[in-house]
Amino acid sequence: MPSRFSPLIAVRLALALALLSGGCATTDRWIEQRPPDVSWASRWIWTDDAAKPLSPSTHAAAKSVGVDATDASQRRRLLELLEEQAHSRLAPELEFALCELAAVEAERLAGGKPDEALGFYAESIVHGYRALAADPHTRIAGTTQRYNDSLKALLRLLRRQDKVRPGTIVPLPLTHSACSIAIDLKSSRWTQADFQNFEFACDYQVTGLRNHYHASGVGTPLIAVRYHPDHDHPADRYYPTKLCYPLTAVARAESYEAAPAGGVRLVLELHDTLEHEHFRLAGRDVQLETDLTTPLAYYLDQPELHEQDVSTLGLLSPGRVKQLQGLYLLEPYDARRIPVVMVHGLWSSPATWMEMFNDLRSDPRLRERYQFWFYLYPTGNPFWVTAAQMRSDMAALRRDFDPHRAAPALDQAVLVGHSMGGLVSRLQTVDSGDTFWQTVSDRRFDELDAEDDVRQYLGNLFFFRPNPSVQRVVTIGTPHRGSRFANGVTQWLGAKLIEVPMQTLAAQQDLFRRNKGFFRPEAAARVMTSIDSLSPASPMLSALLAARPGPWVRYHNIIGDVPRSQFTSWYHNRGDGVVSVASARLDDLPQLASQISVPEDHVAVHRHPQAIAEVRRVLLAHLTALEPPGYAAAAPGPRQRPVVRVAGATDSRVADDVVHAMAN
Repeated sequence: MPSRFSPLIAVRLALALALLSGGCATTDRWIEQRPPDVSWASRWIWTDDAAKPLSPSTHAAAKSVGVDATDASQRRRLLELLEEQAHSRLAPELEFALCELAAVEAERLAGGKPDEALGFYAESIVHGYRALAADPHTRIAGTTQRYNDSLKALLRLLRRQDKVRPGTIVPLPLTHSACSIAIDLKSSRWTQADFQNFEFACDYQVTGLRNHYHASGVGTPLIAVRYHPDHDHPADRYYPTKLCYPLTAVARAESYEAAPAGGVRLVLELHDTLEHEHFRLAGRDVQLETDLTTPLAYYLDQPELHEQDVSTLGLLSPGRVKQLQGLYLLEPYDARRIPVVMVHGLWSSPATWMEMFNDLRSDPRLRERYQFWFYLYPTGNPFWVTAAQMRSDMAALRRDFDPHRAAPALDQAVLVGHSMGGLVSRLQTVDSGDTFWQTVSDRRFDELDAEDDVRQYLGNLFFFRPNPSVQRVVTIGTPHRGSRFANGVTQWLGAKLIEVPMQTLAAQQDLFRRNKGFFRPEAAARVMTSIDSLSPASPMLSALLAARPGPWVRYHNIIGDVPRSQFTSWYHNRGDGVVSVASARLDDLPQLASQISVPEDHVAVHRHPQAIAEVRRVLLAHLTALEPPGYAAAAPGPRQRPVVRVAGATDSRVADDVVHAMAN
């Protein structure tokens, strides 16, 4: 067995070395679980021989009723006395003392008597909420933190019992009266069926993303988990099997008068923090504690999404990834938001966009007006084959989500492509004419002898119109004129290694047999791979440069230009190490709206802060250019279910790049 596979391994290693600089894959680890944090359960625990320090306001409240706050045996008596006072007057200091004392008692009981602990945690939350409501300027130090800690501890106990389900009411044993907690999902995008499990964001450390978007405030950030709930739903195929999204839990205490039978009612609100970052508390807007990044990293850390595996399989065995090809949404489709479609490059997958997605989604201006889609495709195929399939996939998504074309936001789409993905994206916006067909034959297409399905496939491949719904294209590190890495050696290795499906080989052989002399000799020589298609000698690249784009389309180009050192200048041409500056530029494109250079290599150019800032600028400019204002949000329609500042010129050579920059 080892001897049988060693040649294949050798070829794989050879190709890996040849394409090392060109592969676009990223990290495999996005998140790590933090060590168990015992501080939340032990920070305030009292013992008979030593008590943890309490706040001065709690000591003062205890002194007012003649009880020593450090005496553990008097704790429940102290709670009863302070509770009587709380019924007659609302005082922030008193409410905080009750919140703190109840939490201490709950933590003492949590290990051996979890049901009793639930009641004390609920009491702590009730008084913590009342303290926050009565103290708008949070003059009492620690109120928010104590409330958040008690809420988190309560949720941990409820999760162990599998009782955190939106739409349900859970009875809780309060020390002095009846209590229940109603669970309410506050989102216009996610439904109760979309909440099937959750994790605590604070239990994880993000390792695979540069920026962590977290805001301090009230509540407990959660990672909500959604599994495929409806396999038969026509739109559900655009969502991964497992999705994660951010929520923040807040427990709201109803007034004693409103609660039934004089008891207490808590409402556990699960807020969609991608929709809103504040909640109403005592007639004012209060900042929620939010974490937008950890749920994204948690989602990406699934073994099924390990990018090296998906990327390599898509390059070496495109037929096996074909069934996964298509558009993917990580959030519910919204008819009011403009699509930003991100298209990865060679030897890559949508995971390569997560750095940019994390940064862009953190901007509330973009989050409100845009929705981000990702296109996955097998990168072993020539780029024009992928482009044809993407045209079909874009049309299918429109039919599924907007069959009556009633959502004008979908007609303002922006495509963002890295490397080969930039070529795929540009092919969505040009008119083919006969230019592309003439690269493979000088005969008329209607003279072709082929079965109907083959004729239709070739027609879609070589004859197409620009997609009227695509308004802008951003290309990043794209080899518009090919790459020197697509040379004889890598093309030979690619032909040996990239698996072409037998059905494709048989269809091509049959086509050439029935049409002898019909195709140009170079086109009929062999089945092309993506590496062949990126050769500077590829006629399809010349055809794309010459093709006429839709007059409404605007292009934005980002070039990788790694600064040369005295040690590399003798062999390193200007460029990102894979794509030269000369190949990446689009100076002659009449509809070029902007072009900048970024000092980064090919693998990381789309993750560089300058590149992300430029894409953010383009998206904001796109909103500004829309007329009339609010155009994209004009379509009502129900929701359908299922993340820097631009630096100046990097050197004097970039000055001419900004000549093409336009406000739009």
